[in-house]
Amino acid sequence: MSELIKVVNLQKQYENEGVVTPVLHDLSFVIKKGEFLSIMGPSGSGKSTLMHILGFLDHLTSGEYYFEGKNVVSLSDDDLALMRSRQVGFIFQQFNLLPKTTVLQNVILPLLYVEMTEAERLKKAKAAVAAVGLEHRFDYLSNQLSGGEKQRVAIARALVNDPSVIFADEPTGNLDSKSGAQIMKILYDLNTKEGHTIILVTHETYTAEHARRIIRLKDGHLVADEEVSEARRQAAIGGELK
Repeated sequence: MSELIKVVNLQKQYENEGVVTPVLHDLSFVIKKGEFLSIMGPSGSGKSTLMHILGFLDHLTSGEYYFEGKNVVSLSDDDLALMRSRQVGFIFQQFNLLPKTTVLQNVILPLLYVEMTEAERLKKAKAAVAAVGLEHRFDYLSNQLSGGEKQRVAIARALVNDPSVIFADEPTGNLDSKSGAQIMKILYDLNTKEGHTIILVTHETYTAEHARRIIRLKDGHLVADEEVSEARRQAAIGGELK
């Protein structure tokens, strides 16, 4: 697998009225295309901040960040916005769907900023919805869906642009255990069957072990980078792997 993300001595700090608060300290790692990686850590460990930097939502303070070989630090805000819209898909705990808007309308939204015909947009949106098993809900409003269905719509929206990487920030945090397991199975299949690169942020061991690799943060430091055995993955997904 070729290299997708490389960070070297990445640091992040926030400054407010002269008070400097360090958040991330000298992180270095590589993520390859096609990987399923979990970023784990307790609240305040810096995992969401790291995801925001990797997903072009925030800037690092010092260090190096390369995405598909490009030095991200040297890119303009406009360049970063373009990469964010075309190269990255996001799945959040809160779903972030437009209320009183259909499933298809929610999924098609990222394509409104891409040059293509309306027919092409509709075809891609329907394919993304079908990929998460919700083709029977095309015309349902988002407020008519269960929590698990809402998160599936969010996954379809993240997929629709065929991004280089999908970031999932605590995607099961607002779901019951059954719906959460279904969402993790979808993410697992998107990686193992479709080859999508997925970076999952979570504080739950069960959720994290769906990935092939776990990076652990504590107080902004990288304290472990470990492979997940196939046995642990099978246990996490309930023995349903084929």
